[in-house]
Amino acid sequence: MTVITLTTTGFSEVRPLGTEGRIFTIVLLTSGILAAAVGLGSFTRFVIEGEILKYMGSRRLAKEIKKLKDHYIICGYGRIGKVIAKEFHEQKVPFVVIDAAMEKMEELAKEEFPAVFGNSVEEEILLNAGIMRATGLIAAVGSPADNVYITLSAKTLNPDIFVMGRANDDITEKRLRAAGADEVVCPYAIGGRRMANFVLRPAVVEFVDLAVARKNLALAMEEITIAETSQLVGKTIIDSAVRNRYGVIIVAILKPDGQMIFNPPPSTAIEQNDVLIALGKLEDLRSLAQAET
Repeated sequence: MTVITLTTTGFSEVRPLGTEGRIFTIVLLTSGILAAAVGLGSFTRFVIEGEILKYMGSRRLAKEIKKLKDHYIICGYGRIGKVIAKEFHEQKVPFVVIDAAMEKMEELAKEEFPAVFGNSVEEEILLNAGIMRATGLIAAVGSPADNVYITLSAKTLNPDIFVMGRANDDITEKRLRAAGADEVVCPYAIGGRRMANFVLRPAVVEFVDLAVARKNLALAMEEITIAETSQLVGKTIIDSAVRNRYGVIIVAILKPDGQMIFNPPPSTAIEQNDVLIALGKLEDLRSLAQAET
């Protein structure tokens, strides 16, 4: 009788009910309907609110991406893309990640990294990631052909954007450069050389890691671009007294024409738009950058 009543089948009564039985049936029906209504309402609210939160979150993220300027676009959130994104996040460099895998988007959401869902080879997706306002793009998807196509699309949409491409071999590197990539990196070649250097020059590798990877925050290596208004313009390294004033060492100077001067002598003149490669404490490097750029 309980099953027949709650399912509203209304088959028949097993036996005639008295007044007490009918009152019990009324209470049973009312309670069952209320319980079902409450359960259905809770489930519906859970589903709807979840979708609303997702929608609001995506809208908020889209607005944040539209506000970005001079940022970097990372195409692909694989092993290479994850490392780049985390490094950018630690260095407080603005960036957007593009990936076409839903599980990657969930990872990005957990990390609270700005991301655009879609295929990086599509121009609409690149536009949604703000390529017209971006400083650079890193093509780091797994497919070499896609990286070439992404480079072509990026340079077509924004010819001034800096593009770095990931290559798996020499052929892909040539194609990426032909497509307009400003720089090409082959992770396998870098990894192989690094492993060899660990065996042949372990102390050198440890020093580079300390300075560049900042395993030790007391030591860092930075590049500082000399602005037109800098007090260093026209001075030699010894006259600038950079080492005495800031406690940093100028290990190299990149000239505007692309010439790299390693271990520049004290008589080397510092010119406008020079890029100083300096080694020292992180706080000293920041002081130099703030004062002289």
